Amino acid sequence: MARILYVHVPKCGGTSFGAALRLVHPFAQAGIDIDRARAEALAEAPQLAGRALIAADYRRRDRQLRDHLARGTACISGHVQLSEALLDGPAQGWLAVTLLRDPVARFVSHYAYLQRHHPDPARAATLEAFLDTDDALRLGSEYLFHFGGDWQGPGADPDLGPRAARTLARCALVGDLARPGQFARDLSRLARRPLPRLARNRAPAPAEVPAPLRARIETICAPDIALFRAAMRDRCAA
Repeated sequence: MARILYVHVPKCGGTSFGAALRLVHPFAQAGIDIDRARAEALAEAPQLAGRALIAADYRRRDRQLRDHLARGTACISGHVQLSEALLDGPAQGWLAVTLLRDPVARFVSHYAYLQRHHPDPARAATLEAFLDTDDALRLGSEYLFHFGGDWQGPGADPDLGPRAARTLARCALVGDLARPGQFARDLSRLARRPLPRLARNRAPAPAEVPAPLRARIETICAPDIALFRAAMRDRCAA
């Protein structure tokens, strides 16, 4: 039985595939408890907010992931970061899998999701106004964060992009949400068993972005666009 680590990047449609993988590994599967991770981060440092809170949250998720790996859990899925150090260390022997999405579409979907489920008076009320905020830079570099270790911004490590690209190149499967059927078939072959067809976390289709706004979003998402294009060109997994 193949051991699989499914890295679920937010708003990339990974909920259904991660759940399907776990269903076919009923006695050796685990997810990441994001509520517990956030509670632990805030219990240790209640003053945390913004990027600092999210980074602390992901450090707690990493602890959960490493615990599952140490126990030899065959299938692990969740919103976690992946690195070459993890693949060469605790996750050695696991096949890393992820599903990506056109970064502009992912960005708009993520903003809409936050507005629906996590309303915040401090967040810009319109997408256009949001583009001028630091949080937009964060949402525009989620691939950079999940595979390189940090978001874009002032003082960011210049090796972030190359590091994220190297990590993605180590994945056994990198899919494209635009081709879910192909990804499902590739994932089934990798898991060596058929996967159930699930539909979880369906969100309303985002409104079409006007051309001037799209250009600004593309600039914000430039690091993730580069990673996405390289992954699709080099791996052609889905």
